Amino acid sequence: MSLNYVLVINSEVTSQGAHSAYLFAQELISQQHTITQVFFYQGISVTNSLVSPASDETNVTALWQTFSASHNVPLISCISASLRRGVVDDTVAKEQHLTNHNLADGFTLGGLGEFVTASAGCDRLVQF
Repeated sequence: MSLNYVLVINSEVTSQGAHSAYLFAQELISQQHTITQVFFYQGISVTNSLVSPASDETNVTALWQTFSASHNVPLISCISASLRRGVVDDTVAKEQHLTNHNLADGFTLGGLGEFVTASAGCDRLVQF
């Protein structure tokens, strides 16, 4: 039986939780489950294009970008948490008169309303 999942990422990019969430998502897809969205809440650092892991570390941001592109799974970065941590997309950067944006490609800013709507329609909600 195929189930519909929503994943919440509260783990920072340098933590094991962010990478474990990615591996879990890969396994869900391999078992023919669906993922409605991956919502980055406290794990906003994963969505920051300026994070540059050392050469001997896993680039978790790149893993999520490839995953999303391959499986058409939306990667939503909580807009309020993102703004508090200085992560903005092009639109917000222009609105705030900032010189640049740093939301990584493949991620979009979204609100808690999107997360609640997705959560209400899923079979399982898993937090990392």
